[in-house]
Amino acid sequence: MLIRTLAFLFLSVGLFSSAYAQDTEQTEAEAKEQAKAERDARREERKSWNKENTIYKPIIGLGAGVFNYFGEINNNQRTNPLINNYGFQASVIKNFTPDWGVRFDVAYGRMSAREQTADVFRNFSSEVVTFNLHATYNFAGILPPKRFLNPYLSVGVGAINFDAKGDLKDENGVFYNSWSDGTLRSLPQLPGNEDNADILKSDYVYETDLRKANLDSLGNYAQFAFAVPVTFGLNFRVSPRSIIRLSSTFSYTLTDLIDNYTRDGVEGRKGDAMNDMFLYTAVSYHFDFFTPKKEKKTRYDDMEFENISGDSDKDGIPDLTDQCPGTPDGAMVDENGCPLDSDQDGVYDYADQEPNTDPNLNVDENGVGITDDMIGQAEYDTLATVRAKMFEVYPDLAEIYRTRPQTSNVNDSGSAGANFKAVDSNADGRISIEEVFNAIDKFFEGELDVSSSYISDLIDYFFDQ
Repeated sequence: MLIRTLAFLFLSVGLFSSAYAQDTEQTEAEAKEQAKAERDARREERKSWNKENTIYKPIIGLGAGVFNYFGEINNNQRTNPLINNYGFQASVIKNFTPDWGVRFDVAYGRMSAREQTADVFRNFSSEVVTFNLHATYNFAGILPPKRFLNPYLSVGVGAINFDAKGDLKDENGVFYNSWSDGTLRSLPQLPGNEDNADILKSDYVYETDLRKANLDSLGNYAQFAFAVPVTFGLNFRVSPRSIIRLSSTFSYTLTDLIDNYTRDGVEGRKGDAMNDMFLYTAVSYHFDFFTPKKEKKTRYDDMEFENISGDSDKDGIPDLTDQCPGTPDGAMVDENGCPLDSDQDGVYDYADQEPNTDPNLNVDENGVGITDDMIGQAEYDTLATVRAKMFEVYPDLAEIYRTRPQTSNVNDSGSAGANFKAVDSNADGRISIEEVFNAIDKFFEGELDVSSSYISDLIDYFFDQ
């Protein structure tokens, strides 16, 4: 008994564990499938948004910013950079995909630095022109759609043209001499000059062309150099065709002469082994002048509305109230838009080849009255022809009509029989083809509470009257 009990317990635990493991595996598989579906949906939404909102035409931009120099001169006498290190930039952006594009820009501005310590006084100021061609990555493949802010990263090749000037003399043309007490004086710091050296003040006028001054015997060196620019920026979406861009471009130049201090300088002017570098930080506005303007979308664009003022068949009756749409051109219609049948022979006036047919005659499909002589001819089996057309419209009526006994409901006076006064809507004592069709419609729609034999008799009565 104990052994059976233990065996039962082990079996139960095993079955429970197996079921739990199976449920857990199923739950994890469903969760993975759901997560994958959500990722795919987000990816498709992002691709669709990027495709619709990426501008592929050239985008023109104008901006302003500040140049910051990095080199041998430690700028410990920094003045207002917005005044002394200004810059202006023009650029053209061309996107090839939502992720990748190129940018060409040209910038003009000024770069300067001043350093004055106990034993050092050096400075420079240079007007610069930069040219850069960048390959740009826009992170569109990983950022969410409907974004207002879009970061980007670019790297490229560039060039810089510079012309270094120095503030070496005061307004009277006296050269500055740096003394250990931190002052600038008219004479070098030598014994006996303490009492004769006047203290000077910088006039911040960069009057000396440093290349022509040839202070380090460098000769007539080139004032043009290549550079490697790297940019990080943020695009703020203003409209579908325009953006505001904040950018910062760091450029490593292939020259050490922008500030006129190099590793080859003379004693007291010798620089380090690093090339000069600079940073240009700017804000710019960019606009797409070439893409056609998109029509403004509204929340109603995807909705379909009936044209309440249209007249598709040009019969003078608006589609909204036209009970007979598709009336042929030129057909006269009533107030409901239905073609007229003036002689009430069942053929509309626009197709009636015999207007004002004798009301006592049946007509053929062209509205021509059929006389007794014509009925005698085999080719004018009017009753069979018209009934056949009626049965094409009402197929269910054909079987009913064929299986009932033939009767007649015409009385001696020729007026509508008592059984059919309910369908004689104009009370003229006769049953017209329109009244027959109306009765048949009401019969099949359940609005006329009669038997199928009543409808069959009504048809016979119409043809016999």
